[in-house]
Amino acid sequence: MTTLAFLTLALTACTQTPSEPAAQPEPLETTTVTMTVEPEASPEKLSPATVEERTLDVDGTQRGYILSLPEGAHQRHKLPLIMVFHGYKEDAAALRKNSGMDRADAIVAYLKGVDKAWAPAPYAKTTGAEDLAFVDAVREQLAGEFSVDRARVFASGMSNGGGFAAFVGCQRPQDFTAVATVSGAFYQHVSEGCSTIPMKHIDFHGTADTVIEYAGGERHATVYDSTEEMVSEAAERNRCAAEPEVTQLTSRILEQRWLDCDAGMEHYRIEGGPHVWPGGELDKSGTVPSGFATRRQLEFFGVGER
Repeated sequence: MTTLAFLTLALTACTQTPSEPAAQPEPLETTTVTMTVEPEASPEKLSPATVEERTLDVDGTQRGYILSLPEGAHQRHKLPLIMVFHGYKEDAAALRKNSGMDRADAIVAYLKGVDKAWAPAPYAKTTGAEDLAFVDAVREQLAGEFSVDRARVFASGMSNGGGFAAFVGCQRPQDFTAVATVSGAFYQHVSEGCSTIPMKHIDFHGTADTVIEYAGGERHATVYDSTEEMVSEAAERNRCAAEPEVTQLTSRILEQRWLDCDAGMEHYRIEGGPHVWPGGELDKSGTVPSGFATRRQLEFFGVGER
């Protein structure tokens, strides 16, 4: 090719119209969606902790009790129930104040005995069947009104009320989970006809108790068992090992805990302890820390504090 022809071709190539750029895609249309989110429903307000007096008719007799409710008792489920029994010539209000059982995160009912006494003590105006009917009525009334955990229903009592708590455990093992006896009066009728079904039991008694002596004795022309006889009988019922494990918690508190039981058994021997609820408001002996018996009971029951 001649030089002139080459230059002509090159010039022609340079002057050609460039190709059109590739077409750009149309922008996508966007749609704005507005979503309305409903606010979460506020939780139901819990009912406050309250204390109230109650009465109910039991086979034609008006019986009464004090009811102490934890916060949220009307909304919460599976609450434990503790039924508390005062001593002879004491009343429910006094024991409520002295024991401090209101600290339990549970429904707590302080029942009132007729003429401030409980069967089967010799001075009681009621029979064992009548007082048991009262216990049954209160338990069922509360179970019908609140969500009560039937597997956590407990009986606790002081002196004559302690003997009655043991009697309840003997006669109603299908309805109660454990009993606590404090300076208990164990008149011989308490264990008559006692069920052989094991019953968890925790006991407290002072060696200087001059009302219901630790070594047993007689009052109102009726013999009452020694503390050692009572706890040994309870340990046998619970099918425990023969001898307890003994721990000196303090210079004044000896703990006896039975092992290998079908139901737990514990006893606290308070050296120099008088006829009181150990560590309660009326206990001025200084033998145990404040609140001792109540805290130990709640631990044994597996019940927390408010």
